[in-house]
Amino acid sequence: MMRSGARGGDAEEEVDRKPVIKPGVHVTLKVQDTAGRTVVFTVRRTQELQALMDAYYASVPDVAYGTGRFLYDGGRLTGAHTPAELGMEEQDEIDFFTELLGGGRHAAAEPGRPVVA
Repeated sequence: MMRSGARGGDAEEEVDRKPVIKPGVHVTLKVQDTAGRTVVFTVRRTQELQALMDAYYASVPDVAYGTGRFLYDGGRLTGAHTPAELGMEEQDEIDFFTELLGGGRHAAAEPGRPVVA
């Protein structure tokens, strides 16, 4: 017998899908940028850091989305990383650097001298 409102599955299945909240599931991280701003976020240890990156861009209006790099312990972060896989701990800092465009090999050549590839 099927109850009204059921979508063909047990009510128990829906209960099993709910996350179990345990102490130590969340971690608070700081994003420090070159302008001296510090923005604090709390995320799940198993949550991809893309959510933190998106939240940073949303909270700092003068930084355009996608115009910088997030680094942790000297390594570049991607949105697919999680705090758990990086071994992040409470109050760890992530550095944000705005990308600098220009320069490169040709800009370093002496004026009036041809660049040899």
